[in-house]
Amino acid sequence: MLEFWNEEVAIKTQLEAVHALIASTVAEARSFIRPVLLDHVQAPGKMLRPALTLITNRLSGDDTATEAINAAAVIELIHLASLVHDDIIDAAPRRRGRSTLYARLGAKQAVLGGDFLLAKALALIDGSEAFNPRVVSSAFARLLESELEQDAEVGNFFVSKATYLRRIAGKTASLFALSCYAGVALATKVDSHLQMICHRIGYALGMAFQIQDDILDYDGSAAHLGKETGNDLRCGIPTLPLILALEEERRQGSDELSSILSKRSIGRGAITKAISLVQRLGGIEAARAVEERYRARAEADIARLGDSEVRRLLSSLLETLSTRSV
Repeated sequence: MLEFWNEEVAIKTQLEAVHALIASTVAEARSFIRPVLLDHVQAPGKMLRPALTLITNRLSGDDTATEAINAAAVIELIHLASLVHDDIIDAAPRRRGRSTLYARLGAKQAVLGGDFLLAKALALIDGSEAFNPRVVSSAFARLLESELEQDAEVGNFFVSKATYLRRIAGKTASLFALSCYAGVALATKVDSHLQMICHRIGYALGMAFQIQDDILDYDGSAAHLGKETGNDLRCGIPTLPLILALEEERRQGSDELSSILSKRSIGRGAITKAISLVQRLGGIEAARAVEERYRARAEADIARLGDSEVRRLLSSLLETLSTRSV
């Protein structure tokens, strides 16, 4: 578990405590959904968001490690709930090698399971110094609005770059930003300027992370991803490599890719062809250039932090995520 953090023993130990808190919190469920939810949280993945909370908490200078673990658990529960809802929207049968709640329970009960996780997150927030209610509600509202907007326009591939960036800002970057903010918000002696810098780092890192994730769906190894490439196309979701490839196609006066995407249903062969066209039109390279700009923004703010160990941890994480193949 948590092999991603094997090289950072202190962070891994704290994340194990976060995971244990999440498991004990979910174990409070009384109905038949208890073992299903426990199984859902037993595959913790990279736990990037809670790790960011724990890393930035090192800037506080206060003894707030216990509170940081609680705040990190809140962040991860919100994320886990959003994954449940994502799987319902995508009708996804598996995630992280396990059957999804949607596949096990159906849409109605999976929604309630996701809502239960959110309720438990809200219960852990109560009394926490890390969470300004306005900041939390804003991040959560942006996440839900982005999910609602994306779901309402499934199958519409002809959206602007600005629309895409707004969606991922809400869907991904808002929670990354909240994660970094929460770590320093626990401290009594940290000024608002440092909180703002950490919030910006999380936002830029989240944007870069999501763009890289979307690039992998066109350029990654299916074996490494644990799914076929072209999954976003299959689910009717436009992402940056596709959007930028369509822009280039319009500049060239062609319509081969747009013709494929205009069809009512896109079969396996058409998806393969579309992926090839996105690559040929330079969509992947153009998307990578945008990702690199967000990464540079994060790097610039990381360099402004006073703690060398926090700078090292954040820079190392940023580099690893930017060059990952999974």
